[in-house]
Amino acid sequence: MIDVAIRFDDPSAVSDHVLEHGILHAMAMHDVCATFAVIPHAGQHALSAGDVPHLVEARQSGRMEIAQHGFSHEPCQAEASLPSEFAGLDQAEQMKKIVAGRATLEQVFGCAIPGFVPPFNTFDHITAAVLSEQGFLYLSAGSEHGSVESGRLTELPRTCQLTELRPALAEARRHPHGNLAIVAVMHHYDFQESGRTDAPLTLEQLSDLFRWLRQQPDVRLHTLSRLASRHDANTWRKAVQRNRWVQRQHWRIRSVFPRYGLMPHALFRYVRLTGTST
Repeated sequence: MIDVAIRFDDPSAVSDHVLEHGILHAMAMHDVCATFAVIPHAGQHALSAGDVPHLVEARQSGRMEIAQHGFSHEPCQAEASLPSEFAGLDQAEQMKKIVAGRATLEQVFGCAIPGFVPPFNTFDHITAAVLSEQGFLYLSAGSEHGSVESGRLTELPRTCQLTELRPALAEARRHPHGNLAIVAVMHHYDFQESGRTDAPLTLEQLSDLFRWLRQQPDVRLHTLSRLASRHDANTWRKAVQRNRWVQRQHWRIRSVFPRYGLMPHALFRYVRLTGTST
């Protein structure tokens, strides 16, 4: 089986709520779950339930999970070559922002917030230590930035964009002896309805993708917290390490292993079979 989790970044008090309604409608129509990474204080405005009633209702219906997307989604160092809201800040400042942002979201949605998605997909060891101390279940960033070295915190990095999900599943089927996990990420700017005419998706195409996804007998859909619970934190840590090891190898070695998935089991189980997948 192939485990798939969909992550939607950047909903907030000032995001495109009309577009979010469209995404939620497609999810409800095809019974698809997802994790929404919500910004607690976008534009210096603390989120309230009145700002996002559509998200509150969707969370209560069980269609989606809420993760914390930083605090304000603003870089802490304007001149940094790699933007980050947290990397480089001391522990006290990171703790303050993480705790305050989580409290805001828990008040808005009336539930515990199990996961953290750092803005710009960047964090450092202090971020991971604070999240672990605060009892977060998982951290989901980008596989190219940072790593969680120890502790109970599960790392579930993005493995592909939502637009790459079909080829990611086709690739996973060429590795049938080892279960794979795919974390697919989308943003508002991926949709033409956001105003970007060059965006790769429309809401109609999203609905078609969700319909197709639900028809795949070898795919299990999860929120990020349910995916994290499939294995312990150490197993996921090794899966992330395998993925990063593969990415560092010569292209001939990379070509026989999955590009789009996390590998919870030993590498030999993921050596690619010959032939093409349908």
